[in-house]
Amino acid sequence: MGPGEEHVNMAGIPTEASILDMVERAMPGRLQNVFAHSSGGGKLLAVMQFKKITLADEGRQRQAALLAFSAFPELKHVILVDEDVDIFDTDDVLWAMQTRYQGDNDTIFIPGVRCHPLDPSQSPAFSNRLIQEGTSCKTIFDCTVPLHLKEHFQRCKFMEVDVKRFLPDFEA
Repeated sequence: MGPGEEHVNMAGIPTEASILDMVERAMPGRLQNVFAHSSGGGKLLAVMQFKKITLADEGRQRQAALLAFSAFPELKHVILVDEDVDIFDTDDVLWAMQTRYQGDNDTIFIPGVRCHPLDPSQSPAFSNRLIQEGTSCKTIFDCTVPLHLKEHFQRCKFMEVDVKRFLPDFEA
């Protein structure tokens, strides 16, 4: 049995703060939010919500991910999403990965680096590509839409529905 939800959520607070601080200092106003996902123990996985404002911002989301690795060296994976994705909703993050990500273009590997010492996959016995005990491969998953294609990736807006029209006795 692994750590509890409370533990990993509390462990994620300094991870998120470190990343937010470093990226905000480097590129103010671009990083909207960060979530150190509980599936990574609050330490191994960060979901970063990035806002591209001009065409010159293309690629800066990946620089922000590199800064996240610098801010919190134990971090192993970063998932980058646009500002319209709810980073606290795993289904929404995975939706972005399914609809805005191509593995051959949008995956950045940084092999042979140190990550969290408690990651059990950091062993040459686990992978013969690992040079020595304690090394890993940091990975960036860029699930953002290129800014010049943004208008083609607008999410559907649902109409407001008056429930009372169909269920007159309904109380919200």
